[in-house]
Amino acid sequence: MNFKKNAWKKTAVALAAVMLLALLVLPNGVRQASAAPAAEASIMLDGRAIDGAEPLVLKGTTMVPIRVVSEQLGYSVDWNQSAGRITIGGDPVPLVLTIGSQTADAFSGAVKMEQAPFVRSNTTYVPLRFVGSQMGLGVKWEQSSRTVYLQSPAAEPPAPAAPAIPAAPAVPSVPSTSGGTPAPSANNVSIDGISFSDNRLTISAGGAVTPSSSVLTAPDRIVVDLPNTAFGPALQAGGNLKLGQVAKLPVETSSAVKQVRYSLFSESPSTVRVVIDLNRSVGYNLYTEGNLVLVDLNDDGAAPPIGTNGKKIVVIDPGHGDHDPGGVGNGVQEKDVVLNVGLKVAALLKQEPGIDLIMTRSDDTFVTLDGRAKIANDANADVYLSIHSNIASSNSASGTETFYADAARSKSLSDTIQKHVQAATGFKDRGSKQANYLVIRKTTMPAALVELGFLSNKQEAAVMVQDDFQQKVAEAIVAGIKEYLGLN
Repeated sequence: MNFKKNAWKKTAVALAAVMLLALLVLPNGVRQASAAPAAEASIMLDGRAIDGAEPLVLKGTTMVPIRVVSEQLGYSVDWNQSAGRITIGGDPVPLVLTIGSQTADAFSGAVKMEQAPFVRSNTTYVPLRFVGSQMGLGVKWEQSSRTVYLQSPAAEPPAPAAPAIPAAPAVPSVPSTSGGTPAPSANNVSIDGISFSDNRLTISAGGAVTPSSSVLTAPDRIVVDLPNTAFGPALQAGGNLKLGQVAKLPVETSSAVKQVRYSLFSESPSTVRVVIDLNRSVGYNLYTEGNLVLVDLNDDGAAPPIGTNGKKIVVIDPGHGDHDPGGVGNGVQEKDVVLNVGLKVAALLKQEPGIDLIMTRSDDTFVTLDGRAKIANDANADVYLSIHSNIASSNSASGTETFYADAARSKSLSDTIQKHVQAATGFKDRGSKQANYLVIRKTTMPAALVELGFLSNKQEAAVMVQDDFQQKVAEAIVAGIKEYLGLN
C-alpha cells in the first residue's frame, strides 16, 4: 500500500479527535473503569498546561484523557454508532478505532493497546504509550513532578536548564549567542537515537555523518563531535536541548563507563557533541556503519568493527524500558523480565566466535520503536529479535508465541525461535504467527518478536521472574539463533 509519510502522520495525529466525538455519542453499555486518579498529576501539551486533564494509572499503565488533547488538535472523524466504530481521515489511509476494544486498525494492520480505552467521569482515556507510538506525538512521563509531556510534531516545548558539557581543549568551540535549537534540515542531519550497551556507544543518524573524536584526561573521557547535525524529535521529546543544555544517559552495565552525556555544542556549524565519561582509560574504535556512528571500547586497544571476518550481526532488543514498563501483572513489570533475559542472551552470544552482538538497550533506558528498528537496519544486521512478555485482560490467558511480519523474510526465523523458546518455557504453544508490530515490520532483515508468557497469568508470572527460568529461556533463544544462522 503506497502513501505519503506526512499524510499518515496527519492521519495518526487525528486519533486525538476520535475520543472527543466518542464522548458526545458514546454507545450504551460501555463499562466505566474503576481506575484511581494519580494525585496531583498533570499534562503539558506543547509546553502548555491542559486544565482538567489528570492522567490515571490502571494496572501499572499510565492512561491519558484524549478529549482535552483532541480539542487542541481537532480533526474530522466519521462515527458509525450501530457498529461502535469510528473512522479517522481517509486520505490516503483511514485509522479505525472501536470503543471498548483493545485493538485499533491502522494502515499496517491491527495495533494492540496495553489497555482498552475506557470512560471515567465522562472522560475517555487511552494508554500513554499508545498515544506516543500511534499519534506521532513526543511523550515523556516525569515521575518527580507527576507530569505527562506531550509534544505535537510541529511543536517545540521548553526544557529545564542544565549544566553545559565542558568544552574540550582538543576540540575548538565555535561561539554562538542565539540560544536556539537548530532543526534537522537539508544541511543538518538529524540525530535520532543515542544508546550504550555491551561496551559500545551507538548513535543513530538520519543520514551520513562524519564524526571526529578526541581523548581527554583528568577526568578520563572520550569526546565525539558530529558536525552538521541537530537533535531529531525523538531526542527532543519533552523538552528542547538548546545550546549548552545537557542530557545524560546513565550506564549501569560497564565497569569502564560512568555515563554518557550529549548536548548541542555549536550552532555554526550545528554540532552535536557526545561525551563518554570513563572510570579509567580504555582503547576505542570510532567508525560508521551506514547511518550509525559506533564507538567500540576495548581495554586491549582498538576494537574491530562489527561484522569483521564474516561474523553474523545479531541485534537483541529487550522491549520497553525506563518510563515505559510494558505490561504489568501480578506485581511484575515486563521491562524488567525482558531485560534480564536479554542480558543473559547477550552473555551467551558474546561467547560465540561467529557472532557480533548489538543490544538496543542493556539497562533501564528507553529507545523508541523506530530507533530500535533503525539500529538494526543501519548495522545491516543478519538477525533481529525483540524480547517481550505478554499481558491480557483475562488472568487465564497463557502461553508462548512468536511473531513475524514478512513471511518470506522472517517466518523461518520466527518458527525456529518459537520451537526452542516454547520448549524451554513449557507454557502453552501459541505458535508462530504473522503480525504487524512496528519493530519487525520496519526492520529489513529476518526479524521476530517473541512473547515469553503472560504476566497477567499468576503462575506464569511467578516462573518468569526466576533466574534459572530466565537462563533456560536465554539458552533456548541462542540455540534458535544459531540454528537459524547455521552455526550449530
